[in-house]
Amino acid sequence: MEESTFHAFDETIGLSLQDEQVSQRSTILRVYNYYRILISFLFLFLFLDPNFQRFVGSVNPDMFQKTILTYISVNILIGLTTLFVRVEVLSKTTPSLIILIGDIVCLTLLMSASGGVSSGLANFLIFTLAFGGGLIHGRVSTVLPAIAFILTIYDEFYLFFLDANTLRSFFQAGILGIVYFAANILFQTLSRQLRTRETEVRALEQRSQLIIERMRVGVVVVTDTDQPRLINQSAAQMLQVPGDRLSPKDHLPDILLDKISGWKQNPSPEVSPFTVYDTGPELLASFSLLNEPSSDSDTLVFIEDSTDVQKQAQQFKLASLGRLSASIAHEIRNPLGAISHAAQLLGESSSLDKGDKRLSEIIQNHTVRMNGVIENVLQMSSRQNAEPREVALQDWVGVFLEEFSAGVADELIIETEFLSEQLPIEFDPLHLSQVLGNLYQNGLRYSAKSTGENKLKVICGIDPNTGKTYLEVIDYGKGVDEDLIHNLFEPFYTTESMGTGLGLYLSKELCEANNARLSYSKADTGGSCFRIAFLT
Repeated sequence: MEESTFHAFDETIGLSLQDEQVSQRSTILRVYNYYRILISFLFLFLFLDPNFQRFVGSVNPDMFQKTILTYISVNILIGLTTLFVRVEVLSKTTPSLIILIGDIVCLTLLMSASGGVSSGLANFLIFTLAFGGGLIHGRVSTVLPAIAFILTIYDEFYLFFLDANTLRSFFQAGILGIVYFAANILFQTLSRQLRTRETEVRALEQRSQLIIERMRVGVVVVTDTDQPRLINQSAAQMLQVPGDRLSPKDHLPDILLDKISGWKQNPSPEVSPFTVYDTGPELLASFSLLNEPSSDSDTLVFIEDSTDVQKQAQQFKLASLGRLSASIAHEIRNPLGAISHAAQLLGESSSLDKGDKRLSEIIQNHTVRMNGVIENVLQMSSRQNAEPREVALQDWVGVFLEEFSAGVADELIIETEFLSEQLPIEFDPLHLSQVLGNLYQNGLRYSAKSTGENKLKVICGIDPNTGKTYLEVIDYGKGVDEDLIHNLFEPFYTTESMGTGLGLYLSKELCEANNARLSYSKADTGGSCFRIAFLT
């Protein structure tokens, strides 16, 4: 698996580097085109200026004129061709070689018409050969200085035979030949080093991108206009953003943008957890400016799923509760049993009046309540780690309903609705029974208070935002007041005089131990809706 991944990765780098080399040659050819057009018109202007006619085209004005006009026409034609044909096509080896050889021939003819090497026009061949070293790589490139040197020497011999009385610059031509090769090889070396550096930088960039993409931590770069500049796969999954087709039009979740805005106003290292969707995981974000603090700085955002952190915290919490429960069992449970037994015996006494019997009942009721608190704490601290198993929720809910109904004397009205045929989850069945038992008991109690009937509605389906299974338990009570919702899952919090305040807290802990989330919302019935979002 890893070998195939890195093999594909190396192929991707190779293709990218080939593209970079083509782009580099295209840039060199484009610059060289401007250079060719510039010097061709420069030669024409010098030829037409009487002050320079003794230097340019002095030996053979007719040949110089025809050559320069042809050279200008070809240069303009090639320039127009680049408007209709991609420069990448012309920058390939064969087209580039034809263009460069043509330039060498034209410049040699212009040099010959101006008096040979002594005219100084041979120096322009040096620039042509230097550009050739950048456009054409390898041994083929050394053909260019060889052709230029042969033509330069040949031209000197040709002019010598035309006028033997004129001193020729054979030594200067030989030096120019060395310079031709040196310029070409030097530019080849510089071009090769540049390509090597680009290869290393590109490979490093590709590997960095691969590392970022494979990170479990979400990484997002956000512009000052709240647009995503970069997002890795983990962040895209957490935020439900299509990272594989990211564009400036993609909009990040408003809650994340609000967190970024709040952090910019008050750069605090602690940012409260948040969820993108009700059924999504709880996320933790940290922020940093990529550039110097300014109005247009990009913001780097690291996003983590707090599930792992919560699991670790839960382990510490359970360990502490285990020690606490052992202390409770020794210090409270036995004396509490004695108090309860004594109160019961006292209540059976025939010598007590009604007031004393009422006090005895109060003692017994509160000892029962305290014993319930102890039982719940012991149950929570002594329970084993979750052992999730694959459960077919649709079948399991039906079986659980039969078992739950068998243990209740009153008539139950529980409507069950399944919005999908396939509802697989991974959950410890024993823990799921405890959670649903608590939710069913709470819901039935509040429904009976409001309607006089023990009725509930249970809905199972798949969330369209996350594609994960959920289960909702809806009662027909009056719901929870808005100002009390934030305390709903806290331990020992209850609105019932005889409640322990640990049922919902224990249910939430069991859900988190099985990688699920228990949340509350107001139901359409006016009552409460408790949703279990199964994240696996």
